[in-house]
Amino acid sequence: MPDPKRINRLVFGAWYEEDIYDRFCTALPAAMRAFFWRIPPAMRRRKLIFVHVPRVAGTSIVRALYGEGCIHHYSMRYYRAVHPAFAQSADSFAVLRDPFDRFASAYAFMRSGGTPSARLSDVFLRQTAHLVTVDDYLSFLEERGPLDLDFVMRPQSWFVCDLVTGEPLVKELFLLEEDRGALAAYLARWQVGPLPWLNRSSSVHLLLNARQRRRIERLYADDFGLIDSVRRHRRSRNEEIAAKIAAE
Repeated sequence: MPDPKRINRLVFGAWYEEDIYDRFCTALPAAMRAFFWRIPPAMRRRKLIFVHVPRVAGTSIVRALYGEGCIHHYSMRYYRAVHPAFAQSADSFAVLRDPFDRFASAYAFMRSGGTPSARLSDVFLRQTAHLVTVDDYLSFLEERGPLDLDFVMRPQSWFVCDLVTGEPLVKELFLLEEDRGALAAYLARWQVGPLPWLNRSSSVHLLLNARQRRRIERLYADDFGLIDSVRRHRRSRNEEIAAKIAAE
């Protein structure tokens, strides 16, 4: 049987189904509204869109919110295109991770061929079979655009931001470690308790040298900027709350 991803690439210029729809979101935004029915029923019932950024504990959140069969990596642009009214009225959120930590996780995922519950696709298994070192992997990333990379390799901002303005399109952003309490409180509003850690890859501690860190900073510059903006917003909001309390 022919590889479906190769057919996708030949016909639509993208390996993944999610990318095909994402490309049409830009090229034919009005036509995309015909696909409003693709919003998962569990997502409709909750009126909550979770944008699943890979290697950021997203599988655990997806399963807790929506159950089985809803693990996709659609961008927020997709939801806004296929059902603008729903995307506007529903709550939406995503979780981000320190780019260095996520790089290490993605590198381990690539080297091991994925995890028992989520294998690296055959296309990228073949493309990365010759990569041995961190520098090999960095060169692989630097030579390709987002649609030429597996989801785990792409910037986090690709999933949650407007690609022209860089502005976040989801209504709430949480940082995986720093906002653990705030994320737990947010999920509790949706009757979601402590999460299991699904799709966990083998841990790896990368001793990155200064040059490698600079390369990661260039590759994921938008992610570093996005996370800095989340931190600034948090500080500003906390200062406003503190000021109100002090004034009472």
